[in-house]
Amino acid sequence: MTARWAYRVGQVRSAHHAAMSDADQEEALSHLDPALGDLFVRMAVRDQVHALRVLRRLGDAEPLLQQAALLHDVGKIETPMGTMARSLVVLAGATGTMGLLIRVPGLGPRVQRYIEHPRIGAELLRHAGADGPLVQIVAEHESKRPSHPETAILQAMDERE
Repeated sequence: MTARWAYRVGQVRSAHHAAMSDADQEEALSHLDPALGDLFVRMAVRDQVHALRVLRRLGDAEPLLQQAALLHDVGKIETPMGTMARSLVVLAGATGTMGLLIRVPGLGPRVQRYIEHPRIGAELLRHAGADGPLVQIVAEHESKRPSHPETAILQAMDERE
């Protein structure tokens, strides 16, 4: 529990200092077709940085997994929350207090929508013309029992970032 808590605090701290260089952006976009690249650039910088770290952890993975790494959190573009609110979500997840956070007036509905970012991201990808496997991986990237074999690989890399 202590290690998990420390990890989540580190996540919050790194979100405050996220920056993407032109080279980082170019690296990420080299793995995506233009429609998917448009979605990637709409993501918050902190999410782009996180996605690129997940991609780099994968190493020389197949293109499907590379795209999933870059776009697994794309649904967050439709669930806007400031850094402080997102930090609260991360910490509530680490401490098992998400139920309390959802009941906070004014914040609760945004938190609930944020929790649904995998489903929202899958819808965005579908509308952008992405194929079934990528949509499925993004939709289930936070599932405890994913059905696509690549999802487990993505989850393992995502958990380390």
